[in-house]
Amino acid sequence: MSVMPSMGPGPSEGFTTAPTSDLEEIHNWNELLHFFNHTLPECEMELDENTKRVVLFVLYLAIFVVGLVENILVICVNWRCSGQAGLLSLYILNMAVADLGIVLSLPVWMLEVTLDYTWLWGNFFCRFTHYFYFTNMYSSIFFLVCLSVDRYVTLTNSSPSWQRHQHKVRRAVCAGVWVLSAIIPLPEVVHIQLVESSEPMCLFLAPFETYSTWALAVALSSTVLGFLLPFPLIAVFNVLIACRLQKAGWPEGRRHCLLVCAYVAVFVICWLPYHVTLLLLTLHGTHVSLHCYLTHLLYFFYDIIDCFSMLHCVVNPILYNFLSPSFRGRLLNAVVHYLPKVQAREGRHASSSSSSTQHSIVITKEDMQPTAAGHPNLNFQAPNTSSIPAPRTLQPAEADSSRLHQ
Repeated sequence: MSVMPSMGPGPSEGFTTAPTSDLEEIHNWNELLHFFNHTLPECEMELDENTKRVVLFVLYLAIFVVGLVENILVICVNWRCSGQAGLLSLYILNMAVADLGIVLSLPVWMLEVTLDYTWLWGNFFCRFTHYFYFTNMYSSIFFLVCLSVDRYVTLTNSSPSWQRHQHKVRRAVCAGVWVLSAIIPLPEVVHIQLVESSEPMCLFLAPFETYSTWALAVALSSTVLGFLLPFPLIAVFNVLIACRLQKAGWPEGRRHCLLVCAYVAVFVICWLPYHVTLLLLTLHGTHVSLHCYLTHLLYFFYDIIDCFSMLHCVVNPILYNFLSPSFRGRLLNAVVHYLPKVQAREGRHASSSSSSTQHSIVITKEDMQPTAAGHPNLNFQAPNTSSIPAPRTLQPAEADSSRLHQ
């Protein structure tokens, strides 16, 4: 039976079960790997596990610090401006919550790596931590899909029925995504257990007789639901959006097409290496035979590739929020709002006219309805409709622009 790394952080779920008496004689990760890895060919490779642990700790720490700050800012700004933010910001807000959940689980994986994969938090948190991570991972991916699909619908659909019911539809979709994401991890989480030995470890321990079936089912479900289904939807709808923007003659169309391509590229870069590695290690020994050195390299770098996939928690806030002029304007307004009142009064007395002008610019970015000659907003932030003038006859390109902000 080959070792199969799990779909979650670290190597903590990827092993078959074994007699308790044998497990009690295992004292560290390397011995456990040797015990279960009956199909790994014998070949000598000098791979420094200590260097790997240091690299993993640094990566986890960097993603944790940057991701925590970014996603908290995104949540605070979108929550504070929920009354006047774009209709699609509901997906962005929920995606930020999911990414924040992933980021909050990183200290556990950092400590686990530092302690040579020793688990110190008991059986309940062994299961709950992985369940919490999986739920937020799937939610983040699914909200990306919803955002891509709904952007295209908003761009192309101007039917009165959609305009009336879009709020309820989006709320129902968000609730459905969270429920679905909470159900999907259950088949794997029920088999996660705390192995009590001299150094307790949190492992995926499926029944020995059906381990290959469970391992393959978990890996395939992760790849299908986490990549093979979401990726085509994200790619196709973002490409359709880019084509529609170019056809409508939006200003800076090339820049926005590049941004749409970045959405797709980041998803592929973060998740494709992880799922390829997961499937290869799952199939190794039972369905395919990998070269000795390739097998060792995949096992060694699996944790790093898994950690690398979490970069989406850092990149998503940048692509979907901080690159948006509307979001930057609302962020600046939020910062100004929470400045001490004394400093704000001193600033107004020092340069009242300059301060007034700058504040008006921020409010204009937030509330003014852009036209075809204005700056298109790929984040589709809806304006404050109270400041929109009476409608006029729109040219085709302007009609497309106006539908994005309804």
